[in-house]
Amino acid sequence: MNKTRVLVVGLDGATFDIIGPMVAEGKLPTLSSLMAEGAWGNLRSTILPVTPPAWASFMTGKNPGKHGAFGFYSFTEGSCHTELATGLSVKAKKIWDYFDGSKKVGLIDIPMTFPPQKLNGYMISGMPVPSEESNFTYPPDLHIELIRELGEYMIDRDLMQATRNNPVASLKLLYSYSRMRRYAAEYLITRKGAFDFFMVVFRGIDFVQHAAFKFFDTDYTSRHIEETKKFGNVIFQVYEKMDQYLAELIKMFGKDSTVAVMSDHGGGPLRKRFHLNRWLRKKGFLVLKNTSRKGLKIKKKEMAALLDRVGVSILNIFLPEKIKSIKLPIPLLYTKHPVDLIDWERTKAYANLVWTDGVIRINLKGREPNGIIDPRNYDELRDRIITDLREVADPETGEKIIEAAYKREEVYSGPFVKDAPDILLLTRNLEYAFTSSLLGDQLFERPQDPAPANHRMEGIFLIKGPNIVKEVNLRTIDIVDIAPTILYLMGYPIPEDMDGRVINEAIEEAYQREYPVKYTERDEYAERASDEIPFTDDERRKIEESLRSLGYID
Repeated sequence: MNKTRVLVVGLDGATFDIIGPMVAEGKLPTLSSLMAEGAWGNLRSTILPVTPPAWASFMTGKNPGKHGAFGFYSFTEGSCHTELATGLSVKAKKIWDYFDGSKKVGLIDIPMTFPPQKLNGYMISGMPVPSEESNFTYPPDLHIELIRELGEYMIDRDLMQATRNNPVASLKLLYSYSRMRRYAAEYLITRKGAFDFFMVVFRGIDFVQHAAFKFFDTDYTSRHIEETKKFGNVIFQVYEKMDQYLAELIKMFGKDSTVAVMSDHGGGPLRKRFHLNRWLRKKGFLVLKNTSRKGLKIKKKEMAALLDRVGVSILNIFLPEKIKSIKLPIPLLYTKHPVDLIDWERTKAYANLVWTDGVIRINLKGREPNGIIDPRNYDELRDRIITDLREVADPETGEKIIEAAYKREEVYSGPFVKDAPDILLLTRNLEYAFTSSLLGDQLFERPQDPAPANHRMEGIFLIKGPNIVKEVNLRTIDIVDIAPTILYLMGYPIPEDMDGRVINEAIEEAYQREYPVKYTERDEYAERASDEIPFTDDERRKIEESLRSLGYID
């Protein structure tokens, strides 16, 4: 068996748009040396370029149609409601699942790996970890061990909830959060090694870009001069810190190993938001029952609780138990879920009702709980919606905003295509983002801080090692290519059903001649215990608040 050891460092959201100029200025010596001594190039993300499908495709080497993770949500069968996607949404084997029992593995903070899995090594799950009280490490007591050694280990939910109203406090948390990952990696490598495959993901770049791309906007900086003086270089400073951590990790893991650095997507400024559901309303594809978000419901409450609520609980002293326990009907105002605002008997299509991804579902008869579209008219309706969307233009510039509109089968293949959205949309250079808003007539809206950034299709990939070519700028590769490349370098055959390829142009020809790529039949995925994740209502609320802070949900 091949003795190659592999270290993978994920820099969530990193882009060569920032790395390139910084390398030219000599500000990122570690990334610069990887480019000079290895191979590198743009890494094409998934469609759509969002965290869950991108990281899942990296881990599995497969498109979302083969692993089942399409966004931050998963649709509940027979319902228009969605649930948070987790590691159990990824229904395909991951890189480390193909290793034999002799390979020792260390994994830190890879998104879509909660709940943790049993493996030969150590695992600290990445998002969405519900709380510090949950078991998010393997073995389960590793979390307590990290607290003993590091003093604290902050989960990403706590960082994502940091308010941008206090940028100094947010930066303190971001650097502390990143430092914990770096020291957790050091603890595992130096005290639990040696590892054959080790991976750690730093998400600080993505977080800071979501908050600070506004400083790349001359209109914003000209109006916020003092703020820009203090915070204008914050993105560059975070890249520099990640470059430092990368150098330290390479030194710890051993210079004889193969090192890969990657990001799940890139990042760039967000110019405007487009209210997709409002557009569907305007075109007659979506119909509302009414425009009131408030509803009235009757709830029964005991007399004792009512007296307490109105501030006269002292009366309970004088009332017999029989009277205090009487339940009275009380009218209560509540905020309706978006699902309850829609007239499903007249709605043909709808975009996400909570999440902000650019996807549309057809209200298909036999699939949706109140479907009205005959399956025979399914393709015709999708064609009509796509044709109309391609004509949508920004009223200020006159430019068309939809760069690409896909039917799901055009970009996905595999057993889970049936679970994918029916239409997927990419805006021009991804400078426009979608919302889930149903109410209101305005279709376009300039983003208000704190939502100045959006993802981009191209992330980064760099690789260096004993059998890797030097100073080679690769053509753009796909995120699904990394898994088969790692398996090949570690001496394993490539499963035939992986969509990715071995990145042979990054590997020395002599090595490829001595060790030709071998393939194996597809391996059936053994589904893990349950799709039910024990999130409490409060945990779900906090996770959704943290995702809202990055603009992923409305």
